[in-house]
Amino acid sequence: MGGIGIITLIPVMADEWSIEFATASLAITFYMIPFVMVQLFSGSIAQLFDVRKTLLFGFIIYALGAFLCGISGNLAGFLGSRVVQGMGAAFFFPIIMALIGELVPPEHVGKAIGTLGMAYTIGVTIGPFISGAIDVRYGWPWFFFLLAGLSLLSGLLYWISSASTGKVDRESPTILAAFGILKKSLLQPGVLYLSFSAFSFFVAYIGIMTFTADYLRTYFQLPSDQIGALLSVTGISGVIVSPIAGFAGDYLGRIRVFLGSAALSLVCVALMGFIGFSYWVHFTLFLLFGTGAASSWTTLNTMAVQACPSFRKPVTSVYNAVKFAGYAASPVILSPLYSLFQIRAVRWGCMAAILIAAMLAFMAGEPSEEGDDDVL
Repeated sequence: MGGIGIITLIPVMADEWSIEFATASLAITFYMIPFVMVQLFSGSIAQLFDVRKTLLFGFIIYALGAFLCGISGNLAGFLGSRVVQGMGAAFFFPIIMALIGELVPPEHVGKAIGTLGMAYTIGVTIGPFISGAIDVRYGWPWFFFLLAGLSLLSGLLYWISSASTGKVDRESPTILAAFGILKKSLLQPGVLYLSFSAFSFFVAYIGIMTFTADYLRTYFQLPSDQIGALLSVTGISGVIVSPIAGFAGDYLGRIRVFLGSAALSLVCVALMGFIGFSYWVHFTLFLLFGTGAASSWTTLNTMAVQACPSFRKPVTSVYNAVKFAGYAASPVILSPLYSLFQIRAVRWGCMAAILIAAMLAFMAGEPSEEGDDDVL
């Protein structure tokens, strides 16, 4: 909710501070860069030190960053606060995913990750609505105050309900040791294949959403509310499908479910190009595209959690860092295609990215929970 809700507020802050929309949109960049970079090390830090303390640290830093965003009186202060907020999210996002893999029996991990995906999709879906509603009634800073409060509440509930979850290295680890853990994580079988599979699929997902929105506005003069409904239906389908995909992966196999889901997304993108534009036809295709995407994310996330039990936290950190780098890279990769050859070239580029994602996931192979879960 916090990551996507700001999209509604960017034009509001641009007007309030009398700056260009493109300048105000740096709020996304200043959040995503530390979010991606710190994730590379957050799991390794949790592996070396107490997991519980590391996760609580993430909740507190995120709450601090959100509060500072709310009291910022200018763009410079706001962007600096977004850096703090992104760092906090980088600590708790991958660790929560890894903890699910440790708390839940292996045969039920898919369903648990599917439930996490459902919660994530609900946040993404309602985030822009919540931030807009709060801005109209109370002003945009209160959205960030809400995020700060939710983060502190989540941290409090976790603190009450949890115990220390990790064994600390007997040799008193240092932050520098996290680099060694990171290196070992990168060398684990299948980790890089899974990470770049998620990266490639994110390029396709963000690309289809972003450039289709501009295409429909430019060539068909669709109003924003219709475009928004078209795009948001991908998230709505994900709320329903994510747990089902997790259940299917537990019983049918992760690779099989992922390849079928990726194939559904690929077919939908292809049909967008071959079928003439009709709003309700595209609405249906985006619904099915979201279904395939949600199933793909659930199975990929589960495979990452189960890829290496003894390095679960650093592996999920690497996976998420590379995955969300695809969010930032998608416009950069696909913009030249859109500028030169319009939406058809973007669709072909997205289909190629989905095929690459499928190939890399297949090369990673089916994860196994064999081995122990000891941490260093």
